Amino acid sequence: MKYNFLFLCFVLVSFLPVLSIAQTDTTVKVMDSAITVPPDSVELVKTPDTAVVAVPMNCYKQWLDYFTELGTKPLKDGMHEVVIAFKSKESCHCYMGKVEVANGKIKAPLFVQNEGGEYNTFTALGKKLDPDFLAAQGDALWDITNGMSVLFQTTDQEYGRIFFYKFLNKNKKMNKEAPSPSDLLK
Repeated sequence: MKYNFLFLCFVLVSFLPVLSIAQTDTTVKVMDSAITVPPDSVELVKTPDTAVVAVPMNCYKQWLDYFTELGTKPLKDGMHEVVIAFKSKESCHCYMGKVEVANGKIKAPLFVQNEGGEYNTFTALGKKLDPDFLAAQGDALWDITNGMSVLFQTTDQEYGRIFFYKFLNKNKKMNKEAPSPSDLLK
C-alpha cells in the first residue's frame, strides 16, 4: 500500500508540467522582441501585464482590406483623388487628398484636402517622410501596386499609405454586410 501511494505521488508530480501547460491561455500572445509583425497586419497594444492584444486599425485596415480583396483597375497618368491613411501605435487617421501619377509612379507633392475643400501639401499636416526610410526605399517609394502606394514612414513614427480609391474594382458579388440591429429594426 505504501508503494502504491508513492507511485501515485510520483505519477502526479510527473504530469504536473503537462497539466500546467494545458491550462495556459493560448488566445493571448506574449510580446517577444525577436518577433516582428508587418505594419499592415494588426496594431499591437502592450498591456501592463506584457500581454499583447490585437486591435483593428479602423480606416487604414478597412481600406487595406478592400484593396486586397477587390483589386484595382490599371491607373492612368494624371491628377487623382486619393485616401491618405496614417497609423501609429495609438491611433489611425484617414484624409482625402490628391496626387499626380506620371509614368505609373507617384509624383510629389501629395496634397491633403481641408474641411473647406482646399488642398494643402502633405507637409501642411506637419508630417514629413522619415529621411532614413526615404534613403532605404529610394525610387521604390513612388511605386503603385494594386492601386496603393508602398507603405511609408513619417518622422513621427507613423506609417502611411495612399489609396487610389477611384480605381477600386466594384465587385457586386461581395456579401452584403448586415446593418446594426438599431438600423435594421427601425
